[in-house]
Amino acid sequence: MGRLILVILFVMMVGSSYGEDAKELFKKYGCDGCHSDYGIIAGPAFYMVKKKYLKEFKGDKEALKKYLYNTIRKGSKGKWFDFLDMQMPSHPQIKEDEMKVIVEYIANLKQPEQEKKEKSAK
Repeated sequence: MGRLILVILFVMMVGSSYGEDAKELFKKYGCDGCHSDYGIIAGPAFYMVKKKYLKEFKGDKEALKKYLYNTIRKGSKGKWFDFLDMQMPSHPQIKEDEMKVIVEYIANLKQPEQEKKEKSAK
């Protein structure tokens, strides 16, 4: 029983720090100027992206991660909010280890209601 509690605490700590690392990278590379976890700023919310493309890839999370990686690396245009003619710039400067943190964070975002419940329980 004690080991189970330790494992749960470890996973919570790692997950929390992982999210903090991703948020720092969003600031570093300017992602937070257009995106947030759940709300629309200038671009779609990260959760909207996850949900849309996970559905398109029929639940294949690895395909989603590959898509996220390529879109962040190469940029995109015309996939969201066509009436705004917005473009996401390419980000070739993001290091591979940083890209992994960003992609994993977005691919593993929880539903907004679930996120709120977990925060209020803390």
